[in-house]
Amino acid sequence: MPSQRKKEMFLYSIADFVAAMLAWICFFLYRKQVEAVVPDWRILEDPNFWYGILLVPTGWVLLYSIFDKYSDIYRMSRMATLIRTFFLSFMGVVFLFFTLILDDFVRDYTTYYKSFFVLLGYQFGFTALFRTAILTWANHRLKNGAISFNTLIVGGNQRAKKLFEDIQNNKAGIGYKFIGFVDANGIPDSELLDYLPCLGKIDRLPQIIEKENIEEVIIAVETSEHKKVKGILRVLFDLQDEIHIKIIPDMYDILLGSVRMNQVFGAVLIEIQADIMPRWQKMV
Repeated sequence: MPSQRKKEMFLYSIADFVAAMLAWICFFLYRKQVEAVVPDWRILEDPNFWYGILLVPTGWVLLYSIFDKYSDIYRMSRMATLIRTFFLSFMGVVFLFFTLILDDFVRDYTTYYKSFFVLLGYQFGFTALFRTAILTWANHRLKNGAISFNTLIVGGNQRAKKLFEDIQNNKAGIGYKFIGFVDANGIPDSELLDYLPCLGKIDRLPQIIEKENIEEVIIAVETSEHKKVKGILRVLFDLQDEIHIKIIPDMYDILLGSVRMNQVFGAVLIEIQADIMPRWQKMV
């Protein structure tokens, strides 16, 4: 990932920290009202206030780092992000409720319920607002062509040519910047040569990906070449921390049991992954 996008991902995590800080400040003031204390500047003298606005947001960022996707903001879906944000907010508030809030002053049991939903509302509301704003900005940059992903096609005949033309004619601006292709058969007179340079053969895929800073690899081989797909994937899966791998949907049936579908990009491509274990399970 380019350094500029890494900085933007860092700012995304900072936004999560600030959102959690604002949520905790608002909740702290709410708790003072429950205790019939009129909030004023004296709360700044309360050490619990300062501990809370530093430690609680740090905990939220750690939670998101384990269970969420602190990756490239230009690859994140706003709807999927909001759904994950809600469930993680719920999980985090349950934890905070039983570790920090349960011993607080209460008038009756309904105060517990109100406190829970107030904190959940603040946490989810601020985080969702910040994340939606950032991802909307990122989406506009992607559609305007300000951001693109260096892309390599594996395959060079009619299927690859048609795929290239379909993507180039897509008016949504989905971020592909084609660097070249690797012909699955190593044939020098590929149909794609009219559009893209041939960068080498299959056995040099790792070197080509590293040299050209490839971020996306699209497998677009002919039906007669399907038997080569698993061999290509074995090479690419070793590099999956660096690249995203996509295939044409009608090839997916030969891959069942080896990979899983992750995202569908329009009607064109399916993203695949070798590792079906969620990130949080790998860290346990």
